[in-house]
Amino acid sequence: MRQTRILLFCTLASAVVLPNNALAQQAGSAWPTKLVTIINPFTPGAVTDIEARLYAQKLNENTGQNFVVDYKPGAGAMVGAGYVVKSPADGNTLLVATSGLTIAPLVFKDLGFDPLKDLAYVSMMSKRAPPLLANPKFPPSNGAEYIAYAKANPGKINFGTSGVTGAGHLSMQLLHQLTNTKVTFIHYKGGAPTVAAVISGEVDVIISSVISSRGNVKAGKVKILGVMSAQRTPALPNVPTIAEYTVPGWEYAPWLGIAAPANTPAALLNRINAELVKVAKDPVLAEKLADDATFMVGSTRQEFTQFVTGESARWAKLVRDLGIKLES
Repeated sequence: MRQTRILLFCTLASAVVLPNNALAQQAGSAWPTKLVTIINPFTPGAVTDIEARLYAQKLNENTGQNFVVDYKPGAGAMVGAGYVVKSPADGNTLLVATSGLTIAPLVFKDLGFDPLKDLAYVSMMSKRAPPLLANPKFPPSNGAEYIAYAKANPGKINFGTSGVTGAGHLSMQLLHQLTNTKVTFIHYKGGAPTVAAVISGEVDVIISSVISSRGNVKAGKVKILGVMSAQRTPALPNVPTIAEYTVPGWEYAPWLGIAAPANTPAALLNRINAELVKVAKDPVLAEKLADDATFMVGSTRQEFTQFVTGESARWAKLVRDLGIKLES
């Protein structure tokens, strides 16, 4: 009788487990089954928005389903991230992930969630090659001269950033730490004020984007010292990287990706990843984004997760080294 009960229990357990596994696989293969909302944690019109909407359009075309971009800006992208963390793990609410997810936990005391644990990183969409721009009267003309000038004039270079403890700020802090140089950082609220500041001479150098700086470069209002990515960009083929003159391998390449709630079933995440990679490999999309020095990626889930984990560790060390205090 006891053996009969054990056999009956095992049979029932199998009957429960197998259908669940089958449902998960079916859910993954059938995705999407309803409207999918891609949360942009920034305001409309920025680079993040342009790429998110292009992805949504391609996903619409490839799947025959509806994808839309919605906006949840605030707190350095953490409002949008928190919204997705709390959303149902059914693949219908996704997040445009940025470097802010790797930095915010190091700066703010209580986000209410852990970006590494509470989000599943599905695929990296792209990286960009931002230029280092300078006022035309700034003496250096390339990366080597910039570092040499910084060494000869410690603290005298005014470097404009679009926000304290942003990825651009921390990346340049890291570069100057590695080259044993020092500059004075002046922080603004957003990219537009930094551009105005470098044109007026209020600051000497800033980080910008290729597409937004091209007109000012052509008009002679600013000059390019180099691009910040590890490799040159076809958008500026004759402009060397800063790393070529300074620290080989160093880069500041703003990235975008897609994340989902952490407890989303693996089969579903794999299906979403497959669709995202398909979009990233689309030559038409790559051509549309090429003017902004965008490198399309389309990574695996594991690659993206390892990248985010590595970035988090890198910024954690820098924040400790700089003695940056947590905000409330």
